[in-house]
Amino acid sequence: MFKHLAHIFAVLLLLGALSACDSSEDRAEKHFRKSVELYEAGDTARAAVELRNVFKLNGAHLDARKLMARIEEDRGNPAAAFNQYLAVTEHHPEDIQAVRGAARLAAMLGNWTAASHHAKVAGELLAVGQTDQVLREINLALAYRRAREDQDPQEMQRISRQMADLLTDDPTLILARRAQIDERLYRQDWTSALQAIDAGLEHNPDERVYYGLRLVVLKKLGRSDAIEAQLRDMVDRFPDEDSLRRTLLRWYVSQNRTDDAEAYLRDRIQPDVRNPDARLMLVDFLIQFRGPDAALAEIDKILADTAPADPDRPLYQAAQAMLAFEAGDHETTITEMRAIVDGAQSSEHLPAIKIALAKMIEQSGDLVASRALVQEVLDADATNVEALKMRAEWMIQADRPEEALVDLRRALDQAPRNADLFTLMAHAHERLGNNSVMGEMLSRALEASNSAPEESMRYAAFLMGEDRLLPAEDVLIGALRLRPDHIQMLVMLGDLYVQLEDWRRAQGVVDRLAQLQEADAAVNALTIRVLVGQRRQDDLRAMLERLSRNTSGDKRAVGLAARARLDEGNLHGALDLIADGLAEFPDDPELRLISAGLSALSGETNEARKTLLKLVEESPKNERPWIALYYLHQSEGEPEQAEEVLDRARKALPESSVLNLALAGHLEKMGNFEAAIAVYEDLYNRNSDSAVLANNLASLLSSFREDKASLERAHVIARRLRGTNVPQFQDTYGWITARLGNHREALDYLEPAAKALPDDPVVNYHLARTLAMAGNNKSALETYRKTLRLIETSGRPLPFRDEINTEIVRLSSDLAVQE
Repeated sequence: MFKHLAHIFAVLLLLGALSACDSSEDRAEKHFRKSVELYEAGDTARAAVELRNVFKLNGAHLDARKLMARIEEDRGNPAAAFNQYLAVTEHHPEDIQAVRGAARLAAMLGNWTAASHHAKVAGELLAVGQTDQVLREINLALAYRRAREDQDPQEMQRISRQMADLLTDDPTLILARRAQIDERLYRQDWTSALQAIDAGLEHNPDERVYYGLRLVVLKKLGRSDAIEAQLRDMVDRFPDEDSLRRTLLRWYVSQNRTDDAEAYLRDRIQPDVRNPDARLMLVDFLIQFRGPDAALAEIDKILADTAPADPDRPLYQAAQAMLAFEAGDHETTITEMRAIVDGAQSSEHLPAIKIALAKMIEQSGDLVASRALVQEVLDADATNVEALKMRAEWMIQADRPEEALVDLRRALDQAPRNADLFTLMAHAHERLGNNSVMGEMLSRALEASNSAPEESMRYAAFLMGEDRLLPAEDVLIGALRLRPDHIQMLVMLGDLYVQLEDWRRAQGVVDRLAQLQEADAAVNALTIRVLVGQRRQDDLRAMLERLSRNTSGDKRAVGLAARARLDEGNLHGALDLIADGLAEFPDDPELRLISAGLSALSGETNEARKTLLKLVEESPKNERPWIALYYLHQSEGEPEQAEEVLDRARKALPESSVLNLALAGHLEKMGNFEAAIAVYEDLYNRNSDSAVLANNLASLLSSFREDKASLERAHVIARRLRGTNVPQFQDTYGWITARLGNHREALDYLEPAAKALPDDPVVNYHLARTLAMAGNNKSALETYRKTLRLIETSGRPLPFRDEINTEIVRLSSDLAVQE
């Protein structure tokens, strides 16, 4: 009987599960039909929301994925569209439309490996004798790419002619048109390239790449009037994209036409027409290029011209309060902003004003109140972009990147070309250790911002970190075409050329910087790096003699030159340079600090100690002499004196992150791991973006605690270290991976870490224990024995000495039995 009842109960459970499954599919289908209706009605934002509901219920819904791909491509998000087609191919690898779409979009994104793979698969899906023009275009684009990489101009021209034939049949083809344009750009045939671009725009007027290329060509042709006309046309054509207006303004400023930029902004303001965005963009411009007083005068004028009952008045009052806040009057302006919020409860601008207040409160240190205000905005409107951005940023800081990405995707549904959203998504993927996706997001931020300086430098830095120097050069040069006087971008480009040892181009950057105001320090620093790289010692000394006769602003260059010589291993040369500098500037604290460091390296520790003690006496709020004095005592084997210096330093500078980091390291070295963890936790809570802090905290949590919760927290913190080449980071990530049971992957990190850090007992212990867990007993035994020798040599009070001895006995016995 009981068996019979159990059988019935099992059947009922199964039927219930099937019913739930059917219900889930039915709900997914309803959401899909609704998305189709919305899409056909032109409401793509709400259609995308409905499709996301479909994917929650049925991630393999073929037609929903294809529609989402179409929506993403229509919205100018080819990477997102590619991902949708990719999802289709995973569930339906025989779907040629999806495979072909993935190949086409991969090619458009420059992902040539993926494009080649999907094009090959799509070709195999064609029937015998069947042809496909889209695949032909993709394969020609791949062939053109190979010729471009081989720098084969004849092959490039031959393929370009074949592309021209395709364009005769279908002038809307984008890959073919891009290849045709690129081949003409390669030949520097600017007039012909412009003709090809204009033909592309005639048939694809919304293709953003063409506009960017057209600006490049117009600059090469020296047609400033046409550049201005095109930028104005782009602003009119894409009115919802503020980034284009900012690009136009940046161009005016780069041409020394700041007055024209201001006039353009004022022309957008019509006295009798409501347009608060235009007025506030003018105020923002004045802050940057005329100063806060001019901006405050403008907002006062706007308020004077705005009636008390005007619906935009609260917004202008908030802008006025924000200017006062930036001037330093925090407490009063926050009170005023709260009053503005209270009086604007029925205003359409209430969410924006609340977000402004939340940012002010956050900056004043009350994070709880700021978060509560943001949550109020989201409770009223779950799609508010600025509120979602703030909450996502907090989630990223709290190591909750998955949740942040949910908010950021929801925000992108409302603002698909918002560069800040892509940048935040890059940070979220960085926390997850998804470096390739991080790069993709930074690239999309660059494109959405129209190569704005911050986004350009951020993406270029990522590429340089990946050792992709030539693509980084392309990014910086593209951005500098719109802002040729941007000092930071020029310095970054110059540093890139020094890495490439392209001295001619590096000197070209120096020459460009020399033409700019307020760039003297950048010119000197980059020139020194060039001279050191070329080993032009006589020219370097002559330069430094010239600098020593100049104002104190150039003393930094002397220090940079000394450091550069030290990097070459020329300690005496570095000492000579600093001595020359001190002869001219005997009281300069920077030169004296460098001199102390060099004295210590040369064995003159007493002289170094005297200099550092004098510096901390003169400037107790300067953390650098304190930290130098602490490490000097450490290097001399004087831990008690080092600890005393650290205590005195932290009394003078209790909030110093550098000193607290040194304290954590000191506690760790003394074997007080729990206290070290507490210090690292505090530092990490203040700055969770720091990879060093993340590594150190995760390392201690995983190495000196055995509980599951600590291991899980270490794993969450250390995810960003995946794929790292830094030995210390490799050790941390590898050890956490090993403790989670992934021994093979762990060894891929721990073996190079131990090779790079052969004298570190903790690193070698991690490797030994992982080898043992992986069953490689012979290597584990050898590494355990080495680790024991290192512990005895170092004298560090590490807690696993007894474990190592036990393991050596056990492994020795096991291996003896096997023999």
